[in-house]
Amino acid sequence: MAAPDLQLPFPCSQQWRLDTWAHAPALDMVKEPDQHGTEGATLVAPSAGKVNKSVRHANAGNMIQINHGGGYFTTYIHLQSRNVSVGDTVQRGTVIGKVGKDGETANGHPHLHFELGYDSNGDGSASWGFEGSERIKPTFNGVTYGQSDNRTWRNVTSRNCATPTPTGRASIYGVLPDGRLTYTAIDAATGKRTHGAVVSTATLGFTPKALATLNFNTLLVTKNDSSGMLYRVDIRTNNDTLEFEPPVQLGTGYTHDHLAYDGKSHLYGIADGTLRRYTITATKPALTNITDNTLIGTGFTLKTLTTTGPDWLLGTTTGGQLISYRINGAGNWQRHQLRDATWQGFDHLLSPGAGVYYGHAANGSLHRYHDADPYDGQDNDLTGPNTVDATGWSQTLLSAQPATVT
Repeated sequence: MAAPDLQLPFPCSQQWRLDTWAHAPALDMVKEPDQHGTEGATLVAPSAGKVNKSVRHANAGNMIQINHGGGYFTTYIHLQSRNVSVGDTVQRGTVIGKVGKDGETANGHPHLHFELGYDSNGDGSASWGFEGSERIKPTFNGVTYGQSDNRTWRNVTSRNCATPTPTGRASIYGVLPDGRLTYTAIDAATGKRTHGAVVSTATLGFTPKALATLNFNTLLVTKNDSSGMLYRVDIRTNNDTLEFEPPVQLGTGYTHDHLAYDGKSHLYGIADGTLRRYTITATKPALTNITDNTLIGTGFTLKTLTTTGPDWLLGTTTGGQLISYRINGAGNWQRHQLRDATWQGFDHLLSPGAGVYYGHAANGSLHRYHDADPYDGQDNDLTGPNTVDATGWSQTLLSAQPATVT
């Protein structure tokens, strides 16, 4: 698993100085601008996890260690007080204690000694506090610290801020390898499946290439051949059973590798790195209701594609980049590279709106992320992953109904 998405362990907007001194990659933290307020400062969890240690140590004083999953642990020492006990579950921003100068190695100087550790030997914890322990370089808000001894970072601002909770139901349609359709509902707030997967008895009758959900009862699907036939699939029911009308042929030439509908009026398609935009003018469109075939541009070499809102695209590359695009028109867009790596494992990316993203991996797992502001072009408010299901998602195509989560 990737390292946890960490924020500074202090309340939102506070500024702190970080030093490695002679114990990189461990960090000592004092409050800016003049260290005033360091002693007794509120300490909060930088990411969700479970308290692994909460004890008083002779040299380290009051200390806490949190297990964030995947073998990653954060450790906090010299605390004035501890607010959590072993076994407690914490979320990002949960108050866990106060900064102090407890323990002999604090040398009477208030500061937080912080370490990120990785359990490389598999003993269920991470050693800390000495050279050669399992501590590694931490990354806060997407920036890595602790590269070498005697490094200082001034005025590092905490982005450990409250985020709005998304509400609503994510409705996800899929296609199985044999051509049957699936429907699944996920609670956007909890990330838990609430319905399905409901699987159809009937098959599409052709091998699909790309899938876009227009609304709760309407899908667009392309055929995986040189004709690029575009079909409309009308869903009759997806409650206890999934039933649909025979696919309606709309037209040819839709040889797109990806399709995505933005929930308002625009359908996007990518073929060989070329992005096109169409306008949809009906809930259940005929070919005459798919207009304005607009060439947006080239160079959109994406492995996955979804929409996050009207004329906003999100995709990943085979190299693992996560990229957001604001589309203004032909030859006019803004590109925001949110992540440089680690997203290459997803073969489908879905968004039902409100900055909720689902990544599907080839092993059948589905993972949830939340971007508090999906339109700011930054990743400092992107949290996750949280696993929806570790297995079971065997669909070859997936698409979420857009704009159903707020």
